Amino acid sequence: MDNQLKRGLEEIYRRYGFETAKVYEAEEVIVFTLKTGYFDNADIVPLSESAGTKKPFDDFSASGYACTVRKFLSPKQTETELFKGFFSVASILDRLEKDYEQFTNSIVKPFADDARYEYINAPYSVNGKDGSKSPAAEVVARLNTTRPILFLIEAAAGFGKTCTAYEIVHQLIQEKNHLPLFSELSRNRKAPIFRYVLLDEIDRKFPTLSSRLVQSEITNGRVIAILDGFDELLRKSDEDDDFESQEPMLETIGQFLTGNAKIILTTRRTVLFEGDAFHNWAATHSDEFDLIRIRIGEPSLVDWLPEKRFKAIQATSLDIKNSLANPVLLSYLRCIPEDKFEAVIESPQELVERYFNFLLERERVRQDLQMSVDKQKSILTSVAADMIAGGYTSEQRDYIVDLILRNCIQEIEDALALYPSSERPDKEFIANKIASHALLDRSSKEENKIGFINEFVLGYFVAANILKDNEWLNDDIRFLEPAVISYRPRPMPERRELLERIRQSLDFTAISYKTDFTARLIGAIDFPLQSDEAESLEFDSVNFGLEEIENFQFNDCIFRSCEFLLEKMSGVTFLNCKFYGRNNANGIPAGPIYVLGEIGDSGFLRNALGGSESIDFSTLPTQELLLERHVLEKFWPVGREKLMHKHRPISGICSGYGGFRPDEIYRTIHQLKKKGLLLQPNSAAFVELNFDRLPEIRHILGRTQ
Repeated sequence: MDNQLKRGLEEIYRRYGFETAKVYEAEEVIVFTLKTGYFDNADIVPLSESAGTKKPFDDFSASGYACTVRKFLSPKQTETELFKGFFSVASILDRLEKDYEQFTNSIVKPFADDARYEYINAPYSVNGKDGSKSPAAEVVARLNTTRPILFLIEAAAGFGKTCTAYEIVHQLIQEKNHLPLFSELSRNRKAPIFRYVLLDEIDRKFPTLSSRLVQSEITNGRVIAILDGFDELLRKSDEDDDFESQEPMLETIGQFLTGNAKIILTTRRTVLFEGDAFHNWAATHSDEFDLIRIRIGEPSLVDWLPEKRFKAIQATSLDIKNSLANPVLLSYLRCIPEDKFEAVIESPQELVERYFNFLLERERVRQDLQMSVDKQKSILTSVAADMIAGGYTSEQRDYIVDLILRNCIQEIEDALALYPSSERPDKEFIANKIASHALLDRSSKEENKIGFINEFVLGYFVAANILKDNEWLNDDIRFLEPAVISYRPRPMPERRELLERIRQSLDFTAISYKTDFTARLIGAIDFPLQSDEAESLEFDSVNFGLEEIENFQFNDCIFRSCEFLLEKMSGVTFLNCKFYGRNNANGIPAGPIYVLGEIGDSGFLRNALGGSESIDFSTLPTQELLLERHVLEKFWPVGREKLMHKHRPISGICSGYGGFRPDEIYRTIHQLKKKGLLLQPNSAAFVELNFDRLPEIRHILGRTQ
């Protein structure tokens, strides 16, 4: 008898809850039993092709067991068969396929009955490098690697995170090699932590299996955890950018990332994932699991629209970059009937209102709802107001119905008056119709939960509340960002009006948010940028010249066709930034400007600087030693007996000047890498201390043994 084969099978069956009941040495058979409720089951497992299964089968059948004779299989093949049987893989994949169809239909059917959904790739990057496949394909291509991976798929609100999550699920359904554990996370009044959320999802999706078994198959890489909307687990905005408050959640995720586990999180872009602390956390765990960050950018009109419609829009006065860089509006323009499309391009500045009027008029017909468009907007604005006040983005259906009955009685009574007296329904009937509204029914897999259908729609009704309040003060990014995105397609006066209403709130947000939202709304930065840094932002046709920019650092940012007024800039560093399109720089710099490790065409900036940003690299040996010490102290600070950090982000090292220029620090980092004292880990944005060269590092730092 092959004892190694026997031990392997016993370990696998034990994990699935079986007990080793008996080993038949002569017959080369092992019998595993499992009790489930009233039933006793026995698996008759041969250990060779010539094994005799009749006696074991007869013995256990006579004892009352429901027996199944298995084929002779290797442990790996056995594990696969047990997985398929216990996890009901075929039925789960079939259910997920139906969920996918329901989700995709909810996107296109509101525009036309014959509209067909198609996942359209947007530009994206993978760990800072431009991608060439699709965000979903990038993930699926890495699922068979024998190493745990945390995928972080980031995008602005309403820019395809959920569509990408569903597309990953769809591709896994097609390939049938992995089983998705898919959940759309909704933030209500509770603030769940990751462990409880994941365990709850396991219990809901696999109610007949132990959570330990499911977790083991996540570790084995067979079950892929896909959690859409991870940012929904983050606390309110005064805490969601505080790394210390969120680190326990990330540490919990790390505990699940063992073996071959793959966990996929989609999230809006948040400062939490841009800060020095998060980068260090990721680098600290780089030996345990890989971090793959996929950032989805703005969609390309050419990919979304048929050539005829694209050319028709080009011929209008529409500001294409601002007005159509949104998947929601592009879906609308792609799917609506030809006559509706012609009406839209006749008055392109009314694009957003036409989008909502189209859907609301269609809703009147779909639900036979006797309620004007304006009354529908009023009720949905009231629902958004309660979400803002309560800090939630989805709630139980009963709660939403009660909310409408409580706060929107006038709108309901006005609608009831339009029905013939013989057909007039009651108030609850109208409230339930609104709760089933096409703009509210998101088809979320959270049981009986209702939220707005997408972030763009949420933002439209959030903005309506902002503009009604002359003293708006709410810095919750979950509501501010959708409002900004929903207003970006509007004419400039309307965008400026929204910006003025949220300025006071923006003062309480991180500088990256304030900079990003201001640039999106007015195409300029009209407030000073001083003694701070912005991370991973994209600027398209933005004017950097209205106010001073002093001692400021842009890290991993993208600049397309931007204007820089150099006389307003002093002590500005562009670290690992990308420059595309027709960027332009004018004037004489007010102070030093540094362009370090750039990608793309930065010649416009270097030419404007006239070489003034360059330095004499023949520094004195003493100066070089001081610079090397300055860099290495970022790993081993003065006053510390032990090393504090193995990895450090280059942006963090360069931002702490300590009397040195950023370009000097940047050059020194590269010198230390050439000497082998610093190494480059998985991410080019980091450097790692070489512990094999610790004596030399001690010497440079002047530390005794």
